[in-house]
Amino acid sequence: MKYPEYVKKILDAINKAGFEAFAVGGAVRDFLLEKPSHDYDLTTSALPEETAEIFKSYNVIKTGLKHGTVTVISDGHPVEITTYRIDGDYKDSRHPTGVHFTRSLEEDLARRDFTVNAMAHNEERGLVDIFGGASDLDKRLIRAVGDPKKRFEEDALRIMRAFRFCSKLDFDIEENTFIAAKDCAPRLINISAERKSAELEGILLGLGAKKALRLMHEAGVFEVIAPMLSLDTTRFDGIDKLSDDFACRMAFCLIGQENYEKFISTLRLSNAASARIKKLIRLSESTLILPDDKSLRRFMAECGDELEDVFMIRVVLGESVEDLRKRAKEIKEHGDCLYLSELKISGRDLSDIGINGKDVGEALSYLLDAVHGEPSLNNRAALLDLIKKEKNL
Repeated sequence: MKYPEYVKKILDAINKAGFEAFAVGGAVRDFLLEKPSHDYDLTTSALPEETAEIFKSYNVIKTGLKHGTVTVISDGHPVEITTYRIDGDYKDSRHPTGVHFTRSLEEDLARRDFTVNAMAHNEERGLVDIFGGASDLDKRLIRAVGDPKKRFEEDALRIMRAFRFCSKLDFDIEENTFIAAKDCAPRLINISAERKSAELEGILLGLGAKKALRLMHEAGVFEVIAPMLSLDTTRFDGIDKLSDDFACRMAFCLIGQENYEKFISTLRLSNAASARIKKLIRLSESTLILPDDKSLRRFMAECGDELEDVFMIRVVLGESVEDLRKRAKEIKEHGDCLYLSELKISGRDLSDIGINGKDVGEALSYLLDAVHGEPSLNNRAALLDLIKKEKNL
């Protein structure tokens, strides 16, 4: 395993100070999968204050000292370094009541979620794989470390993480791990909406999204995180035919659901993300009868940047849009005016001829509708003449 120079400098400095240090988790997993890694988390036998002392000449951010983590900026790269630790008891299905630092790498690895994430590596010892993570990578399995039920009872978010890694890596979930996830699924009620949303995004965007979604449905996860929905599982088969975009894929899953707005509100997404999902659902459910170019220009203006995603969704739903796509492409290539911002007239022009206040907006909308029907009208003189006739000015 080859380390970037900025990571090697940190490992060497810790070793020189007399402590152990290993790359752990995703970087090791990615190396064994022959995938590039750009995120290196390190674990060490050094206590947090000892780590800070080793790197006193660096920019050190005390990220989470009570959990044993400091972030060291090495050649401009932030690297998290966490002391070997043992988690205390979990009281809320999410957070340990405390952590206990240890000098044992083996004890640290034993607290981790899945075998494929519980491997460590350094140049001296090579791969440390106590729980068979490398074998599970070969078998394409997500397996909990130790007792899967205990792992999920400790932290219910690990249930969502299991499905995220299933999707991301396109792996299966080991049988006992899946059974435990199913048994513990009701505990997801204790997890914050923001954390569940972040995991759901990863699930929807993974290579194995349709597999993961089907397994989530089978495990009863949606009954907990989306009780207001009645999802059509056959819909999952088309998800990988859509663009690699969370809003697009989420909208696709929610089309036809009466309570989709209520569900979206539970996700605690940004206003922009929520609005985009709702817009895609509305446009994908609308009647797609556009007999002439005027109606198509209106539809294109309504869709805006979402036009191709709307077309893709409708294709996956079984509709034929090739003719519309072709016509829309021709309209774009011709440079036809679609939006108010593209009209060759301004509110000031209208004010100059006596149109003011709310009448300005109404006039511009009228002119845009006219231009949608006849693009050649989009020049200042023609538009002024048209609105003067309409307003008897």
